[in-house]
Amino acid sequence: MSILNLQASYFSIDNPFRWLERWFNKFSYVQTVRIKQQNVDVCRTERAEAALRASDQPLIVELQLYFSCVVKKRVLFHRSTDFDTTKVNDRLELAFRPIASAACDPREFALQHPAGKNLSQGVAARMVPKRVEIDFRQGKWEGQFYY
Repeated sequence: MSILNLQASYFSIDNPFRWLERWFNKFSYVQTVRIKQQNVDVCRTERAEAALRASDQPLIVELQLYFSCVVKKRVLFHRSTDFDTTKVNDRLELAFRPIASAACDPREFALQHPAGKNLSQGVAARMVPKRVEIDFRQGKWEGQFYY
C-alpha cells in the first residue's frame, strides 16, 4: 500500500502552516464590484491594505482564466496595462481575462504561458469568479480567485 504524498498530488497542500497563518491574517477588507453583470467579492488582508495605502499608483489585479492543454487560474499583478479594468477603489483595479493558448505544448505552457487570443466573448467570458483574495506577503503580492 502506498502512502499518499500530499505535496505531489493535484490537490496538493503547499504548506500546512499557511492555513494557520490565514487564520491569524484574515481577509478583513471586503468590497463587492460588478464585472460583466456579476458580483465579485474582493477580499484583502490588513497587510495588503497597508501596501496599497503606501503605494503612489493603483495596483491592477489580472484574474486570468488560461485555456491551454489544461485550464489554469492565474492572478497577475500590474502597475499599468492596456486592457479594460474595473475600479475597486482609488488604489485597486480588477481585470478578468479568459485567454486561449496559441498551441497546446506542455513545456511552453509551463514556462511561458503564451497567449493566443483573448476570449472576451462566449462562454469563457461569462465565467467571472465570485471571490478574489489578495495578500501582500514577504514583499510580494499573492492572489487567488474562486467560483
